[in-house]
Amino acid sequence: MRLVIHSAKYESMRFTIIFSTFYVSACMGLLANNIYVATNGNDAWSGLLSDPNQEKTDGPFASLERARNEIRALKQKNLPSKEGITVLLRQGIYSLNEPFELNDRDSGTPTCPISYRAYNRERVRVIGGKSVSGFQKVIDANTLNRLPESARGQVYFADLRSQGITQYGSAGESGLELFFQNKPMVVSRWPNDQFIKIAAIAGHTVVDVRGTKGCVEGIFNYDSDRPNRWTNENDIWVHGYWFWDWSDQRQRVSKIDTEKRQIEIAPPYHNYGYRKGQWFYAFNLLSEIDQPGEWYLDRQSGLLYFWPPAALSEENPLVSVLDNLLVMKNVSHVSWRDITFESTRKTPILMSGGVSNRIVGCTLRNMGGSAISVSGGQGHSVIGCDVYNCGSGGISLSGGERKTLTPAGHSAENNHVHHYGRWKPMYSAGISISGVGNRVAHNLIENAPHQAMSFSGND
Repeated sequence: MRLVIHSAKYESMRFTIIFSTFYVSACMGLLANNIYVATNGNDAWSGLLSDPNQEKTDGPFASLERARNEIRALKQKNLPSKEGITVLLRQGIYSLNEPFELNDRDSGTPTCPISYRAYNRERVRVIGGKSVSGFQKVIDANTLNRLPESARGQVYFADLRSQGITQYGSAGESGLELFFQNKPMVVSRWPNDQFIKIAAIAGHTVVDVRGTKGCVEGIFNYDSDRPNRWTNENDIWVHGYWFWDWSDQRQRVSKIDTEKRQIEIAPPYHNYGYRKGQWFYAFNLLSEIDQPGEWYLDRQSGLLYFWPPAALSEENPLVSVLDNLLVMKNVSHVSWRDITFESTRKTPILMSGGVSNRIVGCTLRNMGGSAISVSGGQGHSVIGCDVYNCGSGGISLSGGERKTLTPAGHSAENNHVHHYGRWKPMYSAGISISGVGNRVAHNLIENAPHQAMSFSGND
């Protein structure tokens, strides 16, 4: 028996829910058209049961890779197809050790599509981060003296290396981040919410853009005594709008002269140069953890310092480890539904080539880059997704042949994109399209630092 229900949750969008009351002969000869994956599963089991049996001899698979490989094995039998295969994920957190990859061997067909989705709308989280435990309150006298007085007794630390987390990336962008209570925490910075202005430029090579003058070298003066606290810091960064208010960049500090009140940036310098009166802030400093939610990672020792905004006993913080979660290359007729993807250093979902793939009703949050990147291929769609807390933009669609004006037919519809551009605020669009014949409709884009949409190409 097959029952189809249409929902009006999103305008111009339909969800199809299929209930099977008995096993039927289905796609590629499966006894049932469902494969199950669960956090309490076992990759040695059949994957045909939604729960482990009483004897614990059969039940769901434990990993996405095992479900993918099962589908590959079935396809090699070249059995007749009647309906699609659905991989149903039971509730829980699936922490990946490497991105889940699909290629042309993992494609469905128009009559036998393949779907990965949450079982019965249960809460399924696929994460690229690792839980951090073992936090201890900072009591070391030298470290306490480096902290602001208000932070002493409030800051905790954990040893990431002892927990197998040893690759941290750059503090400037696309490196390790800290998430707590499903939110990104703030890398320690000063000023906390504002900027400090360049008091004077000290570089020797003059830049003159139609009368607007600056210098090439990132050497400039500030007007504050605050940097006197930073003498023991070993990895200071600054984020500034160095020449124009629409062009920002994060750069590492090579030297601070507190007597001259002068900062020197490590090359390469900003493309447009630096000029007096422009604005910046400093970040990634242990000595600037001065409010709840701020954190700092000493990349030399692997020690993570954190002033938690709530009790750490409630849940363990997460740190992002993987760059991506789902990589689809030349895959066709595959969909992902009702799943949360989160805690990556870069873009969780990368899709290139292929035909008619769909990301539907998913949540994408807490990533260092954009949320979804679609490039090439034809007819891919992102529908009804919630996208937020992105490091750069939200959804990117690119495809089509401009020389012949052949459309790609990609679409982004009924999505909610908000609170993005955390690391790269300028020219990071909530939704961007390029190429030929792509469509964006009925999306809500809000709480943006700069650009809602960007588009280029034709049609």
